Order: sequence, then C-alpha cells, then structure tokens
Amino acid sequence: IADALGKVEGIQGKIALDATNHFQGERPPFESLAHQVKSITGGPVSKAFNLNFARIYDEIDKQQIRPSNLYCGDDEAREVTEQLIRDAGYEPTSIGGLENARVMEDALKLLGAVSEAGGGQIFYRFWKPGEL
Repeated sequence: IADALGKVEGIQGKIALDATNHFQGERPPFESLAHQVKSITGGPVSKAFNLNFARIYDEIDKQQIRPSNLYCGDDEAREVTEQLIRDAGYEPTSIGGLENARVMEDALKLLGAVSEAGGGQIFYRFWKPGEL
C-alpha cells in the first residue's frame, strides 16, 4: 500500500477507498489496511470491495437480487462509496465506521471457507426482514 500510494500525486485529503486484503507476511503496524491508507492520504477513507470475487463480476446483472457489498468507513466517504458500489451493480451494506475495517479484512477467511465448501466463488446478500 505504501509503495503504491507513495507514487500517486494529488491524493492528500481526498476520499480514498481501500479494497485490499492481507494474505501473507507481516501485517503493517496499523489497526487495519484502511487505516494505513488513511495515514498516507490524510483524507476520509472507506473499506469496500475486498469481500467480493472479481472473477464473477460479469455475473452480477444476471442475479435476481442485487448482491451485497459490505463496506465501512468515515462518514465523509459514505456517499461516494455507496454510489461506487451501486454503479458496480451491488447493494451497499454498511457495517459502520472505519473502526470496523479490520473486521472486514478478517472476514476474508469466512468468505473463503464458504466459497470452498460451496464449490466456488459466490455472491452474498444481507437484508432486513420484510425488505425484499
């Protein structure tokens, strides 16, 4: 993250969306990868798209119900994040503030287990009773 963002100019104070996951090696010394992004950009940050399989993206429009895309982040990043999620074909599902970014990063293991047990990459959907 530091190497990639260190090469980008003009990001100071801008809204950033972190879609990364930690797979191996030592974790950076931050509460979450999204917090690392925030330390570099200095602006509002959200965490999204890290729990969706890119390989099945072309299948979104074929679903009877829009799949969910979990996200969390700073209030100032919420509107932009939700719009990007909708534009990508997902339904935004907030799990709160940026303090929950590590929860999303750790949820990758759960999603991987569901995918493995179910035989492939999956979409997921959260909704309130009576919403659908």
